[in-house]
Parts: sequence; C-alpha cells; structure tokens
Amino acid sequence: MSQLKATNAPDAWSIDGTVLKVSGANYFVFSSFNDAGLQSLYIAPMTNAYTLGARSLLSTPTASWETVGVPVNEGPSALYKNGAIYLTFSASYCWTSSYSLGLLKYNGGTVTSASSWTKSGPVFSSANGHYGPGHNGFFTSPDGQTTYLVYHATSNSAGACDGSRYTLIQPLYFHSDGVTPNWGVPRALSDNIPAPV
Repeated sequence: MSQLKATNAPDAWSIDGTVLKVSGANYFVFSSFNDAGLQSLYIAPMTNAYTLGARSLLSTPTASWETVGVPVNEGPSALYKNGAIYLTFSASYCWTSSYSLGLLKYNGGTVTSASSWTKSGPVFSSANGHYGPGHNGFFTSPDGQTTYLVYHATSNSAGACDGSRYTLIQPLYFHSDGVTPNWGVPRALSDNIPAPV
C-alpha cells in the first residue's frame, strides 16, 4: 500500500491526517515537523484519493497554551456549521494535563495559506476529573440536528498519553449566531447525556 506524500516533502514524518473539504475541493491536513523542529500542522491539496500536491505550513505551536511540556500541534479535525469552516487540533504535550484543543477558523481566501485562518485557544481543556482532553472528532446525530464532540482524556491529573486514556462523547452546542461553537468543558461521568437520535 502506498502512502500519501506531499510533493515538496515526500519523506517527511507525518501523522494524524484528515480530509478537509472547501468549495468542492479536498485538502489533506496533518501533523509534521517544520524546519525549526516543531510539530506543526500542514495542509496539501488532494489531486485524488491517493495523491497530494505541495504541503504548506498552516499552524505552528508558539502560544503558551501550545507549548506546555513540548510544543505540539496535532490531531486536526474538520468542523462545518452553516457555512462556517473550522479545524480543531490538539496542542501541547500529551503527557501533560495541559493537552487541550485549539481552533483554526477559515476566513476565506487561499485555503492553504495560514493567513486565511484565525487561531484561538485553548477552546476545550481539563475539567471534571478529565485531564488532557484532545485528539477529537465530530459526528452528527442520525436526525441531523445535533453535532457531537468525541475526544479522549485521562483521569491521571498529571496527564497521560497511554492506555489510561478513555473516549468521551458529548453534544457540541453553538452560540446564537448559529456558527460559533460553544465548547463548554468535558462533562462529568455522572452527567446524563442522551444517546443520539
């Protein structure tokens, strides 16, 4: 089986790839090391399901909340809501309780240009006995009405990147504008969260 490789960095170490769709075009977003040795997010256009174009640097861990333990940006995941396009990602070292979710919002323009995106964070971090929440994904309820956030965390208050992690799911709500996520915090295990319908 062949691997997806960016034309301008075919041998670069890369993990956590995901597909981003914008205006009918597909892009591959993934984590790799930049020239300074920082684990960062890259984006490359997809010619087809198994061919990438050149990669472009999308996000580098430079803010204080992205650099705890080790500077990290990884685990991107696309979120779409009423025309708005976002990429979540995990920031800081996963062996710390500061591992958390950051957010990139697409503002229009060249999709592969970092200047077309606005970074904020952390938008979702440790709470209610769940430490280092990250590496998330999204899915929609069968009736299409509710977006769910799925992520992993650990009960180890120091943070952990091992088998002590578990998967959590909770609804993701949006502010009154209908497009801005209202992230809240990791819900307590005692919360009654109805199953998707």
